[in-house]
This record gives sequence, structure tokens and C-alpha cells, in this order.
Amino acid sequence: MTKFIASAALVSILASAPAAFALQPSAIPDTGTFTKAPVGSTVTIETTGKFGNRYQNYFRVGEDGELDFVFQDSAN
Repeated sequence: MTKFIASAALVSILASAPAAFALQPSAIPDTGTFTKAPVGSTVTIETTGKFGNRYQNYFRVGEDGELDFVFQDSAN
């Protein structure tokens, strides 16, 4: 019975671990469209999250000029 409880505890810990490394959606800005940037180029927008953490958000310019989110990095 203790092996079952220990394995259940381990599974619950591992299931919650990815949430700790998730993106901070409050730090991803709403973006518009670009008219002069080349298609496929990368744009970096530095933002601040709701808890004061700074982030660098990387976007790629699509064919329609819209920005597609690529990657987020902590700028601390």
C-alpha cells in the first residue's frame, strides 16, 4: 500500500512540474501587423510581467505582416 501512495505522490509532483516552467502569458504583448519588415524576419519585444519580471519575446513576421510568437526568454 505504501508503494502505491508513494507512486501516486510522485506522479502528482511530476504532473505539476511543467506548470512551473510555463510561459508567462501576461508578458506576451498584443501585437499588430508590420508593413515594412521583411517576411520571415525575427522581431524582439521586451516586456514586463505582472510580477515585475522582464521578458524578451521573439516573434516571426508572417506573410500577412502578422507576428507569430516563437520563443520567450527571461531577461533578468
